[in-house]
Amino acid sequence: MKKTTVGIIANPESGRDIRRLIAHASVFDNMEKVSIVKRLLMILQSFGVEKVLAMPETFGIVPAAMHLIEEHLDLEVEFLPIKVFGTWRDTYEATKLMKDKVGAIIVIGGDGTNRVVAKVCGDTPIMPISTGTNNVFPYMIEATIAGEAVAAIGTRIVKPEEGTYKAKRVEIFEDGELKDIALIDAAATTHSFVGSRAVWKPEYLKEIVVSVCSPSNIGLSSIPGIIKEIGKDEDLGLYVELGEGKKIRAPIAPGVLREVSIKSYRILELGEEVEIKTTPSLFALDGEREAEVKGEVTARVTRNGPRVIDYQKTLKIAAERGFFEG
Repeated sequence: MKKTTVGIIANPESGRDIRRLIAHASVFDNMEKVSIVKRLLMILQSFGVEKVLAMPETFGIVPAAMHLIEEHLDLEVEFLPIKVFGTWRDTYEATKLMKDKVGAIIVIGGDGTNRVVAKVCGDTPIMPISTGTNNVFPYMIEATIAGEAVAAIGTRIVKPEEGTYKAKRVEIFEDGELKDIALIDAAATTHSFVGSRAVWKPEYLKEIVVSVCSPSNIGLSSIPGIIKEIGKDEDLGLYVELGEGKKIRAPIAPGVLREVSIKSYRILELGEEVEIKTTPSLFALDGEREAEVKGEVTARVTRNGPRVIDYQKTLKIAAERGFFEG
């Protein structure tokens, strides 16, 4: 009989980028990630999960968590056979290996980590737990609650179609071919190099396309969010061109307000293409410089993002079905 299995991707680099130096972002210590995993393992075990597939990484987050509770740990933990580079490739390869073997994937990281998972996780439900810098996509959630929701989905007490939703994403096309994706925001910049990846100088920003935005966000999606708020449940996106126009101040990094000028904006229907004028360009995807484009570039917002566990809905259904009894 097949064991009830979930996956864990814990990124040791999330919450430790250059924004701790140039902004005022807090450092998310890896020992706190160990504590999160420790609580997850105990809760998953308590609610019937029998096996965990884990991504090996440079810090050893999952092994450290296992060591702290070894006398109480009964569920099987298997580490995926991947070569560890200490880069996004670890997350990519681990997700690719585990997606068809697990009922759900727990992602411990920020927007950037979840973006990599979203590229290859297919229809496997994910539980994004925030430990990064710009945390618009993942939940700020206690690991205990996250573990309960994952166990409910993993054991099929709640079916994925009942307790999840399909997230939106921004798709970037170069000469008609899909170049890359972002879960929250894709920004055309005039940066020449990837460098430290993070974007904190608004003078380099030219155009932004977002799937969700709000003035309460941290990061580049706060800029269009001040113009118009768009939620994850709305079948809309927003395009903003920066230039001479209305001046606003936006929190583009923790503790950092920057003045930008909005030249124009446009509400996008799902699937509606918008031409990107800034070429050649270095695109910042979910706040990190990633993709260089030189040809004809368009962008659109779709519902082709990952299937995300709605923990409140999932646990409500689970409670009604006796998940917490006994």
